[in-house]
Amino acid sequence: MFGNGNGAQPNSEEMTIYMGPNMELKGTLTFEGTGRIDGKVHGKIIAKGVIVIGEGAVVSSELEGDTVVVGGRVEGKIVGRRKVQLLKTAIVNADIAAPSFLMEEGCRFNGNCRMSAGAESVPSTEDSEQDAMRFADAAAR
Repeated sequence: MFGNGNGAQPNSEEMTIYMGPNMELKGTLTFEGTGRIDGKVHGKIIAKGVIVIGEGAVVSSELEGDTVVVGGRVEGKIVGRRKVQLLKTAIVNADIAAPSFLMEEGCRFNGNCRMSAGAESVPSTEDSEQDAMRFADAAAR
């Protein structure tokens, strides 16, 4: 478990991993269970479980988890196999794929969202443009 730099650690029964505000990670973080990130991450976070991005966190990453809860700043892609939730403190510049998507009033979200059962990946910009063209063609008919 990563510490938060001040000696305090969350209850390990509730959380598999905790990355405190004084931590920075470049690379890939993979875990099972629940993980909370309050620091900085550049790379990928992949979880079989819940990913919580804390209010002070800064993440330039691809996030993939069963449930992803964002309270901090995220740039990249977010895939929630069950749900993605943006808290009111979230600032998100990312494409999101999830079967359930919740946004609290006050959060900032810029990006695309694709909602479908069993979300596995976020479409590329090219895929989104092709979808938009198909919808425009259908509307014109």
